[in-house]
Amino acid sequence: MLTLATFNLCNLGADAAPERLARLAAVITGELQGPAILALQEIKALASEGQHIVPAAAAYQALVAAITKAGGPTYAYREVPPLARQDGGYPQFNIRTGLLFDPREVEFIDRGQAGPEDLTGIRLTGGRPNLTLSPGRIAPDHPAFSGDIQRHWAPSRKALAAEFRWRGEPLFVIACHLKSMRASSRREEDYTKKQRQAQAQVIHSFAAGLLACDAQARVVVLGDMNDVRGSRTLKILKGDLLSNLLEALPKAQCYTRRHGYRPQALDHILVSAALRRNARVHIPHVNSDNGEGERASDHDPVLAVLDFQEILTLRYTFVNNINGYQLNNRVK
Repeated sequence: MLTLATFNLCNLGADAAPERLARLAAVITGELQGPAILALQEIKALASEGQHIVPAAAAYQALVAAITKAGGPTYAYREVPPLARQDGGYPQFNIRTGLLFDPREVEFIDRGQAGPEDLTGIRLTGGRPNLTLSPGRIAPDHPAFSGDIQRHWAPSRKALAAEFRWRGEPLFVIACHLKSMRASSRREEDYTKKQRQAQAQVIHSFAAGLLACDAQARVVVLGDMNDVRGSRTLKILKGDLLSNLLEALPKAQCYTRRHGYRPQALDHILVSAALRRNARVHIPHVNSDNGEGERASDHDPVLAVLDFQEILTLRYTFVNNINGYQLNNRVK
């Protein structure tokens, strides 16, 4: 089994109080059981005077130390640091998406040295896809992410693509934090919605490119999508190639945040067909059901458990066509 999770940490920086770090670490090691891969949103870092690129090493290190102290894995991290004041979110915080991973469980495929303006692509090696940069950003110069004055789109967080290997098999992870739903008017709400939908289309197209190279590629798209299941944003992100694991949950359990008293599912995990069979998803309501003083974040995490052993068996069966048995007869 392979476990992955997504968690919006609500502007977590190196200046976080030890109590908050301990609370987050308790969630990651307890309710999430130390997932092999953890996609993070809203890791912050303040830019010093004249600083052009803003890494957040100190924030990751503080979180990793707290997790290790709580008895969890000693995670490694990867990110592509943003340009100062170019990734949206709270002014000056330079929030970004990042990845923690347990090197005892998965191998991270480092490829190239991506900068904030470099885009990762897809290439075929031995008939199978891989990323040109890992980690790397997906189309950071696309107006949906870089901003477009004519469409009233502001610079926003960029999607992060990464390549892993688990038990010898490649896994592609796309960590996202789409444009915020916050708006001061109905017109602004419409602008942000259209920008979010454009971001979803870019990300879906990238995932579709991987699957065009290999229909059985293992692709996970996860993060804070800032929209609910059934929305046009999620429909675009899914397309016909991905499945949103949250759709298997009862509506009463399917929320990751509360807007006022109204629960919303803003954080999602989508997978390609090769990962869908026997996949399970869980949302521990460790933040949204608690009072403000008891929360470590304003979002709940989402955890997925993938049956990779079953996936490997299916691929072997497909390649060898044992007794004429076809892969598509086994996949729901």
